[in-house]
Amino acid sequence: MAEIKTGDFVVPGDFLATTEEFVPSEGAYEESGKIYSSCTGVVLVDVRTKHISVFSRILGPPALKRGDMVVGRIEEVRDQSANVYIGVLRGREDRELPLPNMGTIHVSQVHTAYVKEMRHQFKPGDIVRAQVLNARREPVQLSTAGDDIGVIVAACSRCRTPLEREDSKLRCPECGNLEFRKLASDYRQGAL
Repeated sequence: MAEIKTGDFVVPGDFLATTEEFVPSEGAYEESGKIYSSCTGVVLVDVRTKHISVFSRILGPPALKRGDMVVGRIEEVRDQSANVYIGVLRGREDRELPLPNMGTIHVSQVHTAYVKEMRHQFKPGDIVRAQVLNARREPVQLSTAGDDIGVIVAACSRCRTPLEREDSKLRCPECGNLEFRKLASDYRQGAL
């Protein structure tokens, strides 16, 4: 197999290097100790930093990285975590995300304060805005510890009517049910 060098043209799935030689960067991914191209483009080998990248002129699916803001739907809430189906990358709403598009929010990453029970922070079906902590693991590690991140839309767990904010609580205008969530500062204001 010929050695890949800067300027080589590659397509998705082309072998680039091993993880003993390089670290995958933009446009590349690692699987079983081997690095492959995730897009069609031109290779950039940075010998100094030991990173290998593929740059595409074609606008492909966005790749998640640390610090990105994503919007997703809570799928399941457990004692120590909440599973999130990641729908979009904020700022790239026009492009579908590649797999894996599942994330998790650990109890330690829900709020800046101590969280005792996850079921008081999220419910299945809630729409959340979260920050990516680690996109190199599956599921993607997410955080809602911040004022501008958290639940942006929630429905009543009794009647499924959209909940309205009352200070730090949520009230159902239909049945009067009172609920709590880890809310984003702009809850139900229409912003992703």
